This record gives sequence, structure tokens and C-alpha cells, in this order.
Amino acid sequence: MTNLLFPTDFSTNTIAAQEWVRLFAHKTGATVILLHVYQPMVPDTTFPTVGGISDPGLGAVAAVELEDLSRQRLNELANTLRADGLSVEADWRIGLVDDSILEAAREHSADLIVMGRSDLSTFFDRLAGSAVSDVASEARCPVLIVPTTDQGEAIRPVQVRTIVYAMQPQTTRARVEDQTESLVDAFGAELLIVTDDKLDTVHADLFVIQLYQQGGFLDKLLHPNPVASLIEKSDVPVLVYHQPE
Repeated sequence: MTNLLFPTDFSTNTIAAQEWVRLFAHKTGATVILLHVYQPMVPDTTFPTVGGISDPGLGAVAAVELEDLSRQRLNELANTLRADGLSVEADWRIGLVDDSILEAAREHSADLIVMGRSDLSTFFDRLAGSAVSDVASEARCPVLIVPTTDQGEAIRPVQVRTIVYAMQPQTTRARVEDQTESLVDAFGAELLIVTDDKLDTVHADLFVIQLYQQGGFLDKLLHPNPVASLIEKSDVPVLVYHQPE
């Protein structure tokens, strides 16, 4: 593993994911690409101006300050991770969150994307979580999705002692070995291979599963996506691989 992409919005949802970034980067020696996608604030033209008609107004001033603050927070986080002995590159950009993450993954040739997921219990949680779902389904590299508590903490200890692979009918043993061998070696972990209907019966520190593209509406209706189901119910991180093109 060479490059690990970590998108952050500095919210509590990314705290647990940050700890997993540290763990993976230390174990694999990967460079952390720290990404923040800034969402510009539209200036409120009804705010009073401070210098006459030509002045942009307090709304525009606030927008500029927020942009500068987001750059500052990104650099501070990058320095914090560097102080922990990690190699870090900071990437700040403006755009749609999911599109920008996928674009950054391509530009940096990311080997892994690490993202946090809340419990999706409210409308706003689901809205924020949609970016995670979009990235998990469209990225060309594996995506590690880390569940978090309401306070942004990891639900389970940040460790990889037991890796559980969710075996599906289409998955071959050779594919399982290809996707897990480097992880088992890096973490010195035990590997368990079980069918996806038996996942509740085993202890795992990390689930691994492959995402297969579904044919259409009828296929999705008759064969619910096991990846989405696992991500939604799991209290440990889920590593999603994608079907080779």
C-alpha cells in the first residue's frame, strides 16, 4: 500500500476513522493523503456593508474567513499526523463531496480510502452518509468504512486481530487470498472465511467483502445488496473491494 486517502470534514464522524488511518498507515507505511472538500458559503447580500456600496458586505467577508479557517484546520491536522510519525500530504479543494473524493483518489492513485459513517439515525445523518455510500459503490480502489458513535468514537477497539471475509457465491478462494494476504501479513491477523448469512455468529475486528455490480431494478429487488446491509448493521469497519473491470 502506497497512498491512503482520508477525506475529512473535521466533524465527529471522522474521529474514529482518523484512528484507523493511523493504524493502517503505521502498519503499511502508506502516505496519508489528507483531503478536505470545502463547501462554499453563499454570501448573504442582505447583510450590512462596512464600506459603502462597493464593499462586498459582511456575508462575503465571513465566507472568506470560513475558507481560510478550513485551510488552517487541514494544515493543523496534517501536522498532528506528521507528529505521530506519518507521511502526510494535504489536499484542499472545492466541489461536490463525493465527486471530489473520487477525483482525488484517481489523481493520487489511492490504494485505499478511509471514511467514517454515523448511525444514519436522522435525515441529516443519512444525507451526510450518502457521500460514503456513493464513494463505496463508485471508487476503483478499496474503501474502508468505519462506524462511529454519536460522539464520533470507534464502537469497537481500533485493532485488527481477526479478519472475517464475507464469502458470496461469486467469490473465488483465489480472490479472497488476493484481497486479504497483505492485510493478514501486515497485522499478523487471523483470517476467517464465512458466508454472509453467518456473519453474526463470528467475532471480527474487520469485515472484508466484495461489491458486485447489479444488473438492474429487478436484480436489485430480488437480490438485495449484501454490502449495503453489512455496512448498515456492522459495528466494526467494513473493507469493500470492487469487482475488477
